[in-house]
Amino acid sequence: MHVAKLDVAWFRSPFMRHSFLIRTDEQIEKLRRAGVTHLSIDPARGLDLQDPALPSQHPVPLTPQQAAPSQAGKAPEIRSLAAMTQELLTARSARAKLEESVHTAFSRIAKTGIVDPEEASHTVHAISAVAQALNTHALFMVFSQGREANAPLSQHALATCSFSMILAHAAEYNLLAIHELATGALLHDIGLLNVPPAILQRVHDTSTTLSEQNRRTYEAHARAGAILLERRGGFTKAVEQIVAEHHAYLNGSGFPPETGGAYTSDMTRIVMVTDRYDELLTGFGGASPLTPHQSLQRLYQEGQEGRYESRLISLFVKVMGIYPVYSYVLLTTGERAIVSVINSKKLHQPIVTITHDPSGERYIVPLVIDLGNQDEQAPARGVRSVLGTIPEEFQRAYH
Repeated sequence: MHVAKLDVAWFRSPFMRHSFLIRTDEQIEKLRRAGVTHLSIDPARGLDLQDPALPSQHPVPLTPQQAAPSQAGKAPEIRSLAAMTQELLTARSARAKLEESVHTAFSRIAKTGIVDPEEASHTVHAISAVAQALNTHALFMVFSQGREANAPLSQHALATCSFSMILAHAAEYNLLAIHELATGALLHDIGLLNVPPAILQRVHDTSTTLSEQNRRTYEAHARAGAILLERRGGFTKAVEQIVAEHHAYLNGSGFPPETGGAYTSDMTRIVMVTDRYDELLTGFGGASPLTPHQSLQRLYQEGQEGRYESRLISLFVKVMGIYPVYSYVLLTTGERAIVSVINSKKLHQPIVTITHDPSGERYIVPLVIDLGNQDEQAPARGVRSVLGTIPEEFQRAYH
């Protein structure tokens, strides 16, 4: 169908325009997640012209049931290596621009001690626009890799915000709630700007126990951040609650001690999950940085131990996959492949594009194999280990 008009502003559309051709179920899903409830189509410009008697600009209600993609009997879209590589390169470029913008905003807060709600809202809108324009898996992967060990706080804030948006979309939050959640995620550690750098460095780089005084100074950042927002005004209670309680773990092991984890909001619990995921990626607390695959595994284990909301972690893993898209993996046959599509029913058996044979020679024509639905006559394949992301040789070839 050719869409002629949406019932949301153009800048809230995931396609940044109102007139375009719908070709895939993924496009419909993006419209639904963007809050579109009605749209107008132009039958004269669509591909399905079986009933030309339909009037132009015919309004069509987009219900959640109609908007949800139907996977029954439909083969998933397998993108070429060139397309996947370009998606990553585009996402990395967008991330760099957002990092610069958020770093500027955090530097201003550090100097003035003031958090401007309008600036925070504008920043969240910019992040949201990028998130809607990019492939979700590309957004996830670029924020899951390539960060320096001593990256500024603003980068952690941006990554946590982006991951929170992804999880909120998966949980079917509406646009207003996602904006609130994203604001809280972006500012969740804002109180750390008042913690002495030496203490922050030690917390990040070593598992050695802090002195009682330094521990209290560090743990005070959650309450200090919430007070900073409350004094400035212009932030919702939901945002203040996220900032104040994002370390109040469900099993009671967090802080501040007077806040019960059992009473935290669902928004706060989402930020707990995404905050912890980013900590695992960057080696917070002196641990070795983990890959996205390892981080999701560890996060799932910690959820089972009761510290985080296991329901949200399971949803996060289901959406991103045990082996995230763009992961470069070694198969049990010795072949190397790139994860192309998540198999929602068999997360440990994604669809992969095999690029190299067991001897390391590159296939002239890559093989696309669904590990969850293999030919019985072919050698059984599975994922043995994760090697990284799409290799540089492909990035150079398709840049």
